Amino acid sequence: MNEIIERQLKLHGDSGILAGRKIALLCSVKCPGSIILRAYDLMRDIRNENVTVISGFHSPMEDECLKILLRGTCGIVICYARSLPTRVPADLKKPIDEGRLLLMSAFEDGHDHITRKSSAERNRLVADMGDILFVPYASPGGMVEGICREAAASGRPVFTFDGEHGASLRAVGAKSIPLSGAAVLLQSVPSGMDKSAQQSADSNARQHAYSVASIRLGHPQAYAKWTDQEEALLLRLRGEGKTRREIAQELQRQPSAISSRLRKIERRTDEWPDKTTPE
Repeated sequence: MNEIIERQLKLHGDSGILAGRKIALLCSVKCPGSIILRAYDLMRDIRNENVTVISGFHSPMEDECLKILLRGTCGIVICYARSLPTRVPADLKKPIDEGRLLLMSAFEDGHDHITRKSSAERNRLVADMGDILFVPYASPGGMVEGICREAAASGRPVFTFDGEHGASLRAVGAKSIPLSGAAVLLQSVPSGMDKSAQQSADSNARQHAYSVASIRLGHPQAYAKWTDQEEALLLRLRGEGKTRREIAQELQRQPSAISSRLRKIERRTDEWPDKTTPE
C-alpha cells in the first residue's frame, strides 16, 4: 500500500462491522446500462443479508447501489478518497446510529480534494479489506481493471458478471457469476473471523480511529515503514521467481503492498530485471 495510507484509518461509526463477512465493491465510472440494472438487482438481493459491503460509492452506479443498500439491514462501509466529511450527511446519520454504517478514510484532515491518485489508493484499500471483490464492470485498460488484476494475482477471489462485458476482467483472473449471482457471492464470502479476531475487532468498535490491528492479524508488517533490508529481500525473492503471494507471506505484508512497492522501486531505478514474476 502506498505511503499515503497511514498507520491509522480515520473512522466514524462502529468499526465492529469490519469483523464480519465483507464484499468489496468497485466499478468504473462509465458502465453499460445492462450491467447497471443487473448490479441494482444484485444489491437488492443482498441488502438484507448478514454481510458488509465496502466501497467508495463514488461512481454513479456505486452511489445508486449505496441508496439500495441503505434501505436494507446489511453492513455498509463508505471509504473516502479524501478526509472524512466534517459533517455527516443527513441520510447517513440513522444507519450510523444503528451500528450498520461506518465511514472510513486513510487521509488526514484537510485532504479535501479527490484526485486520481487518491481514488486509486482508496480503491486498493477497498479491495484489500474485502474477503472477496465484486466488480460489475471495469473499463478495459482502466484503473479498476488494474486493481482487479492485482487482487486476482494476490489470490483474492474476484467476481464479475458473465457475458461479453466481463471478458476483460475474466482475462485477468475474475470469476463470472450468472444473472442472479447473489447466492454465488454470498457462498464465496468466508463465514467469519475466529473468536480472538472477533474480540479484537469488538474492542475497537467504539474508537473514532480504527487502527490496522485487524489487518495485521494476518499481515503483521502491514503499513509499517519499509526498510532497506526489506527492499533488498523483496528484490531477491522476486529474482528467485517467487510469486507476490509467496513474497507477501515471507515479508508478512499484504500482496497488494508487494505490488505497490515493486512499482515504486521500478520508477526510481534505471535498471529493472527482465524476468517476469509468475503469478
